[in-house]
Amino acid sequence: MTADDRPSPPAALDRTHREALAELESSDPATLRTASRYLETLAAWKEDRTADDEAKPTPADGEPDTYPDGVPDRASVSVTEIAGTEYYYYQWREGDEIRSETVRR
Repeated sequence: MTADDRPSPPAALDRTHREALAELESSDPATLRTASRYLETLAAWKEDRTADDEAKPTPADGEPDTYPDGVPDRASVSVTEIAGTEYYYYQWREGDEIRSETVRR
């Protein structure tokens, strides 16, 4: 690439992202490469996180559609059988305490 062949920013970016790129354009090559490595790492992390979110159980996998009042959405859910009856067993952490609730399925 010659000095006259300066790359153009992608047209698909919104105003905020174009402004961020404009700020970076005045940086030295080492800073640009450092930012590039960080952004590649961040993109990979976000892809992994999206894959993890897609792998979480869905209501079709045995989880209830909704959680009872007082049970946070982040609670883990398991199905427990007691005396031939199935129950949802919710467990979550509040500070240093572990809370739980059992609800008939």
